[in-house]
Amino acid sequence: MSSVKLLRVPMLHPTIRLVTWGVAAALVQWLPPSGLLLACAAALAAGAWRAQRRLGLLLKRTRWLIVSLVLLFALATPGVYLLPTLGSLSPTEEGLRLGLEHLLRLLFVLASLAVLLEMTGVEGLVVGLHGLILPLSWLGLNRGRVAVRLMLVMHYVEASHPGRHWREWLRGNAADGAAFKLCLQVPSFGVADFAVLAGLTFVVAAFIGVAS
Repeated sequence: MSSVKLLRVPMLHPTIRLVTWGVAAALVQWLPPSGLLLACAAALAAGAWRAQRRLGLLLKRTRWLIVSLVLLFALATPGVYLLPTLGSLSPTEEGLRLGLEHLLRLLFVLASLAVLLEMTGVEGLVVGLHGLILPLSWLGLNRGRVAVRLMLVMHYVEASHPGRHWREWLRGNAADGAAFKLCLQVPSFGVADFAVLAGLTFVVAAFIGVAS
């Protein structure tokens, strides 16, 4: 009986994941409506599959931003009134179209961010930022100190009780002062990381060439 060996896909370095997400979030701003709709649908499907809880939390926290975004464009953009009887209070066709396009871009960013956070985790996110600020270390910035402070902030955010009032954050308590150990493991870059980085550079260069 023959055994089947599955190919193991190498995991990307957290810094490359952050760069990939940033490039995707930037390029989606210039997609046409049809491409934007497909990209948003794919991101939402990936978010519902890999990070359903995080995606739901992000959508819940940004629900008023989403509503305000659509209403702002629908009501403040000049164009053909959808409800002429309301006069200047009526949403416009052009404004509603712009509002929906920006809504799709925001949903893409939120869904892809939920997947990134789910696959990377808090420690991986700090490692990724640690790699992104490498150029600042040439100017004298201590990357290790920045990473430790960021991990402390995320630790207290995750350890805090839901609905905690901001005054309690300022007062603190005895439990907040308990000692704990932080460990940041920074992996090295692999061949796949450099390949993805080269591919992203080519995509960005090609996009700039087409746009110009």
